[in-house]
Amino acid sequence: MHKTHLFILLFFAILIMSSCGYFKYPRAYEFKEPLMITSAGQSPGALQLTLIADMMELDYTFDNLLNSDCLNSSSYNTLIFVVGVSAKALGALYISLDDEIERVRHLAIEAKSAGKSVIVCNIEGASRRGPWSDLVVNTLSPYSDAYFVRSDANQDGFFTNVSEKYKVPLELFEKGIDIRDILIKFFGDTDYLMNLLVPNLIARH
Repeated sequence: MHKTHLFILLFFAILIMSSCGYFKYPRAYEFKEPLMITSAGQSPGALQLTLIADMMELDYTFDNLLNSDCLNSSSYNTLIFVVGVSAKALGALYISLDDEIERVRHLAIEAKSAGKSVIVCNIEGASRRGPWSDLVVNTLSPYSDAYFVRSDANQDGFFTNVSEKYKVPLELFEKGIDIRDILIKFFGDTDYLMNLLVPNLIARH
């Protein structure tokens, strides 16, 4: 490849990394793999996140019913709760809301006591807001290191308020798939970004 073309590729890669916020936060706000992903409310959002994690080849374990007694601190660095209460799913699993809240609260406590990072995520938007889902978020807020939230779930400023209260980052995205850009930023997945960009840029030159 001509050196000029290579320079152009690198230039556009840096521009796109900058536009998605890759350089915005200091190291204190970087999170590390492996990830442990679980639901907080048993809605389909956690499974949706795993599909994106697969696409990005992130190192993760998924367990919708993860229990603190089974949480091995050596198996993960970041615990992600995907919040969204589904009364139907809880009922099908014979789980009460109180039991679900206690499960995720104990997980968060266990993670923080082990020095791990905790992220609270809303990937399904406004459909996963409401008194029950908000109760789960408020339960997890004292332990959260960041919020990744679809923007329509924050129309009333709920997530803005909790992020400001606990002084942790809030990242908003428009569509479910757009959480990919947030993951790139915070997990520093430059390999994924370059694999995404370079073939397309080469094809144009």
